[in-house]
Amino acid sequence: MTSHALRLTLILTFATSLAPGACVRVSSDRIVSGDLIGAVPLLSELPPDTFIGFAPFPGTERVISGQSLIRIAAREGLTLTAVPDLCVERGTRIISKGELETTLRTALGIEDAQVEILEFSSQPLPPGRLEFQRSGLNQPPDANPEAPVLWRGRLLYEENRSLAIWAKVRITLDRTIFLATEDIPAGATVRATQLKAAAVHEFPYAGTGIESSTEIIGKLALRRIRAGQRITAAALEEPKDVARGDLVQVRIIDGSATLSFDGIAVGSGRKGDVILVHNAASGRNFRALVEEKGKAVVRSSPGDLE
Repeated sequence: MTSHALRLTLILTFATSLAPGACVRVSSDRIVSGDLIGAVPLLSELPPDTFIGFAPFPGTERVISGQSLIRIAAREGLTLTAVPDLCVERGTRIISKGELETTLRTALGIEDAQVEILEFSSQPLPPGRLEFQRSGLNQPPDANPEAPVLWRGRLLYEENRSLAIWAKVRITLDRTIFLATEDIPAGATVRATQLKAAAVHEFPYAGTGIESSTEIIGKLALRRIRAGQRITAAALEEPKDVARGDLVQVRIIDGSATLSFDGIAVGSGRKGDVILVHNAASGRNFRALVEEKGKAVVRSSPGDLE
C-alpha cells in the first residue's frame, strides 16, 4: 500500500483502555471521535469533531457497537478491526448543598431569612446552571408557618434543555407582629393602648402586611378583633373622611355663586366619594362630593338638590 492510497488501514488488535464495565463520559449531547480516543486510540487518526452519534439522556447509558464504529471510520477512510462495543454516558455531577443554598438565597432575595435545606435532588446532573424562582416555592399552612415546604426549580444545560430539580426547605424570618390587648369592636378606631408587639419566627411571605404600629393606630376595624388575636392589614381600613352622622361643611357652587351651610352626613365616605347629606333647614337630602375631612361640595344648581 502506497502513500497515495485513498484509505488508510490500521489494525486494532489490542483491548481498550477502559476498565471492565466502565463507560466513556461525554460532556454534550453529541458524541464525537475526540470523546472516544481514550477507549479507541486509533480514532485519533480522525478529525476530533467527527460525529459518532447522539449522547444518551443524563443518568442513562448508550452502547455504541464496535461495528458502528468500524463503519463510521470506514466512511472517513480509516479501517478498524476488532473494535469492542463502547458504553457511553453523559458527564454528570451531584449538586452540593452549599451551591444549592447560595442559589436559593439569591432567589429568595431576603438577606435576614434563615434557609434550612432538609432534602434536595440527589440524582446525577449534567454541568449547567441552577435556577429557582419564587413562583416555584410552596407556602406553609397559616397554622404552621414554620413547616417545611417544597421548592421546585430546574437545571439549565446546553442551549435550551432543562431538568427538574427540587429542594425541601424550611424558610423563616424573625419579625415583629401586633396583638390586640382587648376586644376591638367592628367599626371602632384602633387606639395605641389596644395593641402590643410580639416577636415571631415564621415564613417570610406569611406576613400580615403590617410592619409598624403606625399602620394600625387610627385605622378602623372591619370586623371584631378579639383580645390576643393577631392584627392584620386585612382586618383594617382607613378611617372615613366623613362618617354617617357627622356635621359636614357643604359648599354649593353654581357658576360664580357659592352657597355654604352645614349638613348632616347620611352616608360615609373618603375624599372623592359621593355621599348623601341631609339639609336640616329644608329637610331634603342631596348628593355631595367629599373634599376632605368634614367637608363636601356640590357643583350644581341648588335647584337640582334632591
